[in-house]
Amino acid sequence: MIAEDTIKNILVVDDEEMIIDLLGDYFTDLGYGVHLAASAEEAISKLNNGNEFHLILTDINLPGKSGLDLLKIVNETKDDLPVILLTGLKTLDTAISAVKSGASDYITKPFELGTVRKIVEKVLNKQNKSLKKEKVYENVQHLRVSFQFDTDELDASIMAKELAALLSKMHFSDPDTIKQYELVFIETLLNSIEHGNLELASSIKNNDVFQMLEYEELKEQRMKDPEYAKRKITVSMECNPDLFCFTVKDEGPGFDWKKYVDKTHKISELNVNSHGRGFVIIRHIIDEVHFNTEGNMITLIKNRQ
Repeated sequence: MIAEDTIKNILVVDDEEMIIDLLGDYFTDLGYGVHLAASAEEAISKLNNGNEFHLILTDINLPGKSGLDLLKIVNETKDDLPVILLTGLKTLDTAISAVKSGASDYITKPFELGTVRKIVEKVLNKQNKSLKKEKVYENVQHLRVSFQFDTDELDASIMAKELAALLSKMHFSDPDTIKQYELVFIETLLNSIEHGNLELASSIKNNDVFQMLEYEELKEQRMKDPEYAKRKITVSMECNPDLFCFTVKDEGPGFDWKKYVDKTHKISELNVNSHGRGFVIIRHIIDEVHFNTEGNMITLIKNRQ
């Protein structure tokens, strides 16, 4: 029997009463928490009602939405929840394709209960290892990562998402706050790309449609010009359980930052509107802002709340 504090909950989905009763009784006797559904719609309802499941075992052929439809919904909303497909020989090729698209495994009908158990245990063990791997980051005492890109190779959104994911794994803040940090990372990186290495003046980027088009055209031109596009951007982040320190340095000429930063190392409130969206966001989220003398390197410090 499985210890009560480690019970795994399985959702079995099949429109054949004999199948769900057979699998339900079998896994219940093995000590699993078993929930049954006769359709994908019923399964979705159970998923949305706050039930915690560790695995879904579903037939491909269901009335209404198919098992593949259910798989797609699970992948979009609960991508850490494994799904095993039950399939007949006629849909075997479909099941194999589904495994390549996100299903954890498949079982052909008719099946032996021992085979089903082995596959379920294999998938759950893999999930447990993945969860343990994620928990490694909860114990970080000091972490430093550093990257260097050519300007035309740096995708600000992807880089920001990866750094935010590190903070999320460390449980540095709640998910909504992590999203705010991700936005700060994006804005800081875009400033380094556009106003730093590409030397695009913020004064030509405003709400005027024609000036915005002019800005984007000039940006595209400079992204193709090696003089600008091959300038380096260095991105680094250090973090520990108490704070993170995010630094971006470009090879642009820099700017006179002194009039934008006050004595407490915050963005000055009087000047944020004249210097764009990035500074506004940084002011409201980040605790300290530091620049190097040249003004082409920015360091953001955030203390854990």
